[in-house]
Amino acid sequence: MELNEFAEIILFGTNISSDKLLEPKLLTDDNSNQAILAPKFPGRPNNLCFDKMKLKNKIPFPNNEQIKTEQHRGFVLHFFANHELLAMEIMALVLLKFPNAPKSFRMGIAKTILEEQKHMTLYLNRMRELNVEFGEIPVNDFFWNCLSKMQSPLDFVTQMSMTFEQANIDYSLFYKNLMLKINDFKTAEILDIVYREEIGHVKHGVTWFDRFRDPSQSQWQAYVSSLKLPLSPTRAKGIIFDEIGRKSAGLSENFIKELSVFSSSKGRPPHIFYFNPACESEVSRGKVGYSSNKFVENIKQDCSSLMLFIASKDDIILTEKKPSFLFLKKLKDCGFDLPEWLENENSNFKPENISQRLVGSLNPWGWSPNSIQIMSIFKVKMIGNIDFQNNIFQNDFFLNKVKPLYSKCYAAELSKQIYLDFAHMKDILPLEETLSQIAHNYTECLNAIEDIFKLKTFDMCLLKAPFGSSGQNMRRVKSTVLDNSEISWIKRILNDQGSLVIEPWFDKVADLSYQFKIDRNQTSILGFTRFITDQRGQYKATIIGRKTDDLEEKLIKFIYNPIKDYKDLLAFFKVIAEFVAYNLKFSQFEGPVGIDSFIYSDPISPYGFRIKILSEINPRYTMGRVALEISKRIQSGAYAIWAHIRVSDILGAGFTSIEDFTTQIENKFPIIKTENTKPLIKEGILFTNDPSSAKSILTTLIVGKKVLHDFTKLTQIKIIK
Repeated sequence: MELNEFAEIILFGTNISSDKLLEPKLLTDDNSNQAILAPKFPGRPNNLCFDKMKLKNKIPFPNNEQIKTEQHRGFVLHFFANHELLAMEIMALVLLKFPNAPKSFRMGIAKTILEEQKHMTLYLNRMRELNVEFGEIPVNDFFWNCLSKMQSPLDFVTQMSMTFEQANIDYSLFYKNLMLKINDFKTAEILDIVYREEIGHVKHGVTWFDRFRDPSQSQWQAYVSSLKLPLSPTRAKGIIFDEIGRKSAGLSENFIKELSVFSSSKGRPPHIFYFNPACESEVSRGKVGYSSNKFVENIKQDCSSLMLFIASKDDIILTEKKPSFLFLKKLKDCGFDLPEWLENENSNFKPENISQRLVGSLNPWGWSPNSIQIMSIFKVKMIGNIDFQNNIFQNDFFLNKVKPLYSKCYAAELSKQIYLDFAHMKDILPLEETLSQIAHNYTECLNAIEDIFKLKTFDMCLLKAPFGSSGQNMRRVKSTVLDNSEISWIKRILNDQGSLVIEPWFDKVADLSYQFKIDRNQTSILGFTRFITDQRGQYKATIIGRKTDDLEEKLIKFIYNPIKDYKDLLAFFKVIAEFVAYNLKFSQFEGPVGIDSFIYSDPISPYGFRIKILSEINPRYTMGRVALEISKRIQSGAYAIWAHIRVSDILGAGFTSIEDFTTQIENKFPIIKTENTKPLIKEGILFTNDPSSAKSILTTLIVGKKVLHDFTKLTQIKIIK
């Protein structure tokens, strides 16, 4: 039989046994034929027609528990049988659409069709044994819709062989092993045949892909650039990732590595994330064009990957440089989901570089003039049902509504309101005379400093610029007599930002952070963390497991024992978070929020402590939020600390390079995981930003008290006191 006749019967035939499963004894490709246009749908019997199937209710793919029943195993094979049928029809279309393609390519397609027919026959026979008939449940037309518009043989091998059939390597192996676990050896044997022959199908595609593709590109680069919407490399992976099968299919080592850590949404519009750690400084300037110093620029490059802990695997992170494969592989092995990366060295991102037609939301670290400008280019793809994200691009909305929320003056004003509204909690709230004061000129600043030292209970007072993060733009003064540098700093901040916040320097014993998010009228409380700062008040680390183990017993009781109407301090903290959220909604704000608080010693309080419940309000993502997300991958009950270690401290500790440091640390403190399907970390050290490109900061997850002790002893780098 001629190849074209064979293909026509398979593509247009309406009978499964006599048409779709036709098995000619000999196939030839001698005749010249005209290319055809793809039909709207392939020929099918009535009970398998796509348009008829749309009238039926869809049935979800059976889960691992359901698969223990014969009927659901039959349904699984029904899904697989339809995939085989679609593959045969699409391959038949290739033969009819590209009659002038190389004969060896066309004969290879024909051989593949014959093997797909065998697979389908095996599936149908086994389905009958499991009392399931083909057409009993709906079939989908996704493959057909994706591939019927192919314009060249390259499109076919890219989309079918290297995408759908490559994924089937994973699926057939996964379900083969699953069938073995439930002792369905007959189905497992069928899937083993499919698995081994699917590798051959992919190999045929890879061979021709390498002949058709641009030789100036790597196999991976050519594959990514050849894919067309709605496909992405994510579709080339199944439930597991079978490296051995892919190597046997001829895929390059680099291709396999890149695909193993690649992620992209398969349908849900992705959320876009962007790390801009200088957002407070950008907000202070009030317009686009702020240029951060070299240290902050290094932080931006070092830590942009931290957004992956907030994002999900269906989301996109904008970055100047994608993290290395080795770094991403280690995170994936620890159970962290990996998002998609969109990189551009100059942050000149373009919406057309995102394969998805729509995006769900836009999420910078913090909204600022700079991040608004970067995110605005993606607004054309945004679904548009988030009022705040529509408003943020309107003239003056940011300046009038959002910028004031970043100011420490806002937190100071709300603190005064809390003091009045929660009068019954005055035993643990700051005394009224110690509440933050706002100075708008130099004289008011001097008067506020004098008021604090008149109390004769504080050795220092703290001056805070309204805009500044992580302990930056703060100054401690020790008396009312200011030196020239202090005077210059005060006048500069007043000139640049218009005000200063002045408060006592309290005897802090614990820093706490509470995270929540506002979504329209709903507030979601996410949880609290305890963080560590250095002597200057700058962020160093977050304790994310067993948060109070190292605190004195009296302080632990203060945190966890009942206080007034609340079961513990954290319950009061939650109420304050809801209070802050309520006030933020007046500015129409939506998004993530972090509240920083601290507990300080005070013998006057009957508890021995007080809490500055609203030290700062951060209407953005925070390191506390990142730490909270990282904590989800740590075994319950484990002690863990997430530290930001300066590269200068690492080199100052005697290590010759970052590579020398990370190699020694990873060898000395390897990650030990649970054996869950999605593992949890029990012990060890994991670097959470890419060490291969770190210039200023190496964020480091340390799990286990002994690990922390031994790490400190080995490196002489102190993270906690």
